[in-house]
Formats: sequence, structure tokens, C-alpha cells
Amino acid sequence: MSAKATNSANVALDLLIIVFGTLLTAFALNKFTIPAGLLAGGVPGTAQIIHHFVPINVGIIVLLLNIPILIIGYKFLGRKFSIYTIISSFLLSIFLYMIPVGTIWTENILLNAIFGGVLNAVGCCLVLRRGGSEGGMDVISRVLAKHKNITVGKGNLIFNGCIVAISGMIFEAEIALYTIISIFCSMKTYDIVLNHVDRVSLLIITDKGKEISNAINRDMHRGTTLWDASGGYSNKEKTVLLCVIMQGEMNQLKEIVKTIDPSSFVNIVSTQNVIGRFHQIW
Repeated sequence: MSAKATNSANVALDLLIIVFGTLLTAFALNKFTIPAGLLAGGVPGTAQIIHHFVPINVGIIVLLLNIPILIIGYKFLGRKFSIYTIISSFLLSIFLYMIPVGTIWTENILLNAIFGGVLNAVGCCLVLRRGGSEGGMDVISRVLAKHKNITVGKGNLIFNGCIVAISGMIFEAEIALYTIISIFCSMKTYDIVLNHVDRVSLLIITDKGKEISNAINRDMHRGTTLWDASGGYSNKEKTVLLCVIMQGEMNQLKEIVKTIDPSSFVNIVSTQNVIGRFHQIW
């Protein structure tokens, strides 16, 4: 299979998973979180607060709130991330509008809080792992993770703490307490799904070391170390790149390498820990 065909297949798989993840998030919100009277985290939770005072569909409010955040994502996280995020955020608004709000399987508020939080986070994580996001706080948290080394789960927790405080003032205190349970379940799910296999080191042997290094620096905001080598069989001059990334970045790095040098050799090694400057992306 050619590099172009492989790239097209990867994009198609990305989009398929993004659609499913976004649908799962919308399902969790409209079938567990919202009908139980709970608040979701991030922008959907903010939209719910606005909806309490202004009778506008939550999906439309989410779309409007995401516009300035998408601009931030394009500036700091790149073109591919922005395109995937735009697709997912529009789909989220559409799915929230299409899926009827109402409980399913259970009326128990605690179960709705737990499963709503977990399913919401799983949907968001699926989109994040394919190089996009559903907009909202996922974008802001990705920016913080890249530049301030704060995980997405912790970044969302900071913002969601404000949502809980507001919900406690607007709604009943009991609702705020259940919202805390839902948000905590979401945060733990983020950390488990996104970081269940943490860091990996890659040795990339290629004829186009500088081009690959520049692409990794530009598109992934990761550093590389390069040194010269020669093939033991071919005796040709090669470049070896060493790069440490998060497991969730693997697909993006593979795409970069295959696009620039399909004949390159990549050795992937699990890395237990890193001492020094290394930023989490999640």
C-alpha cells in the first residue's frame, strides 16, 4: 500500500472513531447527565447553566461557546487538531439536538452520575486519541498540557470546580454533590484511558532526518536528538532520531514518518520514566 493510500485509510479511521466518540458523549449527556438534573463538565456544563436562564437548546449554546475556543486551538495546536475539533464540535451540537433528552436503563441519580461521567469521558478520550477534541475545555486543557505540563484530567478538574460551585448556588446542594461524583468519575476515566500506556521512546533511522525532525517539532511540539550513522549492510549514510512521546501521540508520529520517508526504520521501546523536560499531552 502506498503512503498516500495509508494516509487516507488513517484519516478515514480517525473520522470514524471521532464520530463514534462524539456520539457516545452526546448519548451520555442526554440520557444520563441532563435528565438526572446533573451538570456536565466543561462547555456542556456551562451551556446547561445558561440554558437554565435562557430557553435555548443546549446544543446551540455549545456551538456558540466553542467558536472562540476553536480559534485558540488553531493557533496553539495546529491545523489537523483544529479540523478534527471543528468536525467533532459541530457533530456534538447536532447529536445533542437530535438525541431526545430522557433517562435510559435507570432513574437512580447516583448511577446516572457515575455512568454519565464515565461514558462522557470515554467519548472525549476516543476523540483526543485520534488527534482532535470535542472542543470546549478539552482544547484549553490540551494547550495547558503542552505548555504547562498539566494533564487534561487535572485541567478539566480546575474548570469543573467552578461549575460545581455555580451549580451549588443555582440548584440544590444535593445536585452539586452528585455533580462532583460525576466530574470525579470523568477525571479518573480521562487519566486511565489516555495514560494507561504512558511514554514510549522511538529510534527512527532515515535518509531524511532533518525533515522528520522539523515536522515532529512543528506538528507535535516534541524535541528530537539526531546523530549520524551508516548502514551496516548498505554502507549508506543515515540519520538516527531519538524521540520520547506519549502513547496517544503514536498515530500522529507514524503518519509524519510514513509521509516523509516511507522506507524509514522505526524501533519503538516502552519507557518507564523520563527525568528532565518532558511535557504531558493529556
